[in-house]
Parts: sequence; C-alpha cells; structure tokens
Amino acid sequence: MKGIAIAGAKGGVGKTSLAHALALGAAWKQIPAYLMHTDDREPIKVNGRPYAYYDARKPETLEALINAALNNDGLCIIDSGGNRPDFDKWIAKSMDLVIVPFIPDQEAVETNLAHMKKLEEAGGNVRALINAYPSNRFEREHIAQYLAPIPEDKILGYVDECKAIRTLRTNDAPSFKTPVSKVNNLARKLYFTVKEELEVE
Repeated sequence: MKGIAIAGAKGGVGKTSLAHALALGAAWKQIPAYLMHTDDREPIKVNGRPYAYYDARKPETLEALINAALNNDGLCIIDSGGNRPDFDKWIAKSMDLVIVPFIPDQEAVETNLAHMKKLEEAGGNVRALINAYPSNRFEREHIAQYLAPIPEDKILGYVDECKAIRTLRTNDAPSFKTPVSKVNNLARKLYFTVKEELEVE
C-alpha cells in the first residue's frame, strides 16, 4: 500500500477533484484505491464508484482506516484541507508522497509554496502539481510568470485544464455514471504520473 496526500493551504486549487481523479485513474487500471475525506466539509455521496471513499474527518477514524488498509495492495489517498499544522506533520511523516496543487495565481502560488516548505521541513516527500494547465500556447506563455517561482525540480507534472473534472466532487444520484473521456484520460494520466514518481522513490 502506498500513501498519497493531496494537500495545500490554499483553497480552490483542485485538491478534492484531483484526489478523486487519482482514485479513478487507479481504479481504471485495476489498482485498488481508498480515498480518505479529511476536509471539514461534508463528504459527498458516492454510489457505485470503482474506488472506496471514506469519511475520515476524525483523526482516530483515519488512523483506523489506514491501519486496516496497510496490508492491502493499491493506493491510500488522503484529500486534505489546509491550516492544520499537526495534521500536516503527520501527513509529511506518514505518506509516501505529498502532492501540493498549484494554479496560475500569484496568491495561490505564494501560499502553497510556503506550505510545501513546511511539509518538507517536517520530512515529507513533497511535489508540486500544476493544475488547470491551459492547452493554448499563448495562454501558457501568459501564465508562466505566475508559475515561475515554483522550482522546476519540484514539479511532478501538469494536469490539463478540464472543467468537467468538477463532476467528480458532486453527489452521485442514484448511481455513478462513467465520466466523459476527457476526465477519464486525465485520471489515467494522473495515476501514471504518480506511479512513476513512486517507482523512482
């Protein structure tokens, strides 16, 4: 079992969407995925998704779930909110990889770079993931100034802009419908990006 945390002090950078996408990408490759919801928000209702989803907002619940999953194959993915120093330290020490998403926004970059530093100081294997990366070359050139402060050797990869990914963080009623191809392709690509990083480590 490999432990992955998707964390970041700045909201609105795609932590939850990426956590679900990673779990989905693993599931599509027949890899068991266990997604732990630790954010303060109420967890969504999932019906029929190909990965497990748990309400792990209580620390004792998260610990019990992770201990139970340790002997299993696959990925344990933690969807984590920010501004919880003790929890961040635990994540840094316990997870095989901590992913901090970035979007091309000056405040978001500054906030999450500072968060990355704290996670690294706590002993975490931390990587930046550029989220909502535009496909248009001119747009990429325009946003390059915002992303420039992120050290290149810390960048895990780039996730293409995909508005449909938002559907992964909405309730499934009455049951889960297979996402559009763009979301599925993004999910698979994200899984392979993470898998490659874990194999290097």
